[in-house]
Amino acid sequence: MLVYLTNFFIAWLAYFWRPKQQPCDSLTLPHIPGVDIISMTRQEVYNYSVAASPPYSLADIHNLNFCNVSLTLTHPGENDTVAVSVWLPLANWNGRFQATGGGGLAAGIIGLASARPVSQGYATAATDGGLTLNGTSNPQTGAWALRPDGSINTALLENFAHRSIYDMTIIGKTLTERFYGSPPKYSYWTGCSTGGRQGYFAAAKYPSLFDGILAGAPALNFPRLIGYMSWPPMHMFQSAAPPQCVFDTFLKAIIDKCDPLDGATDGLISDYNPQSCPFDPETLVGQMVPCPEMASDSPVTITAQHATLVKQILQGPELPDHPNLWTGLPPGASFRGTANTEVINGSIVRPVPFFPIIGWIKNFVFRDPSYNVFDMNLDDFDTVYRLTLDAYNGIFGSDDFTLSDFRRAGGKLLTWHGMADELIPASWTNAFWDRVDRKNGGDADEFYRVFLAPGLGHCSAGYGPNPVDPLGALVRWVEEGSPPDRLSAATVRADGAEVTRELCRYPATLVYDGHGDVNDAGSFSCRPREA
Repeated sequence: MLVYLTNFFIAWLAYFWRPKQQPCDSLTLPHIPGVDIISMTRQEVYNYSVAASPPYSLADIHNLNFCNVSLTLTHPGENDTVAVSVWLPLANWNGRFQATGGGGLAAGIIGLASARPVSQGYATAATDGGLTLNGTSNPQTGAWALRPDGSINTALLENFAHRSIYDMTIIGKTLTERFYGSPPKYSYWTGCSTGGRQGYFAAAKYPSLFDGILAGAPALNFPRLIGYMSWPPMHMFQSAAPPQCVFDTFLKAIIDKCDPLDGATDGLISDYNPQSCPFDPETLVGQMVPCPEMASDSPVTITAQHATLVKQILQGPELPDHPNLWTGLPPGASFRGTANTEVINGSIVRPVPFFPIIGWIKNFVFRDPSYNVFDMNLDDFDTVYRLTLDAYNGIFGSDDFTLSDFRRAGGKLLTWHGMADELIPASWTNAFWDRVDRKNGGDADEFYRVFLAPGLGHCSAGYGPNPVDPLGALVRWVEEGSPPDRLSAATVRADGAEVTRELCRYPATLVYDGHGDVNDAGSFSCRPREA
């Protein structure tokens, strides 16, 4: 009887003391330590629509109705202006909150990234971290890194690294509770690339902030990644940059050689071992390649210089006293990510570095927006890499993350990564999992799982099957205690054929069973990865 009365009293208190709901146009925020609110607007939005734009939206979205709260904040004494957007569904809220991340040198994408979560019933939030400089600058230029006096803007650096994640989420959860009259039952993070890296930082820095984190293609070890992305264009500045028809020929040869290793010749490399598939670029020297991007009708001949360049790209960056700082381009990945080129006037081939790298070198490293990246040589590359490691590993490095506090808080981390990622090799995601697994006594998969997708490029690019519903798998893991052992993936080829796979939980790898349709997931099994 006493237990019954106690439970009744607790339920009575919960009913009468629950937060009072606030209508959209009257939503307020309490004081948040370390943050000053500059402005705040609230507006009910009806029939909002957005066209498809992967990876943030996999289909057109129509007729969203939500409360849009837009605010700006600053951190006292730091002179930053940060935009935060919170969208709250007007109907059919699923009781959950979802924060979203950014990409490249952007902390988040306000508007576009929020449409998908709202269409699924989530209250959601996004932030620019102050990196748009109050809406006046594209964050991918990296201009936000410098104050007007030319010094590094340490406030925005901290925002980009992790602080904006915390601010956005605390604000988003608070507004969610005030709008619906109850806090979200579960909170999630979703992001890819930089957004994936932010998810890992959230787990490490704020382990109780999210119940589940979905981190695709995470940009871990960010300072080393800068070197990886700078390496190919730096070599091309010093040698003949080939048109993409040459790189595409090397790519096809790599796939032809390494594809059969999983037992099926299906155009997808499901595993890669340099010892079992040592591709030699020199075997293509002298081959004539049709090249429609060139004005001349004559084919391009692959030279020894081309082969040397491809070998350097596949091996990855190094410094004279620090070899193997990062792995090279994954086999099967397009060269267009880090070794892109363009043809000018039908004859002149020019390297096209990944755009955020140009801004990084100019602003973060040399602190000179007028610096000419295209005049750099390999000595300059060494300087860029060393300065990046020395100056930014402390704030962007992830070598010391164990995620133990996140595990103790009950959080779950799910990562998927394309094996043909042209910007961020999956091998370093694997290495991160291996290290965390050792630090956690060999059972990291109790809270942290990685799934590798053959043929998949960066954040759903490429030609391989895409994860179909990774967020749903994470939700089931968090809320039902059902951890994913496989991750469903699918794509439709150019010829209309559907290709499906059940992605394996790392460190297992997909292997063809020896019979059945190579386009069908049922023809493959997950087997232990060979050493």
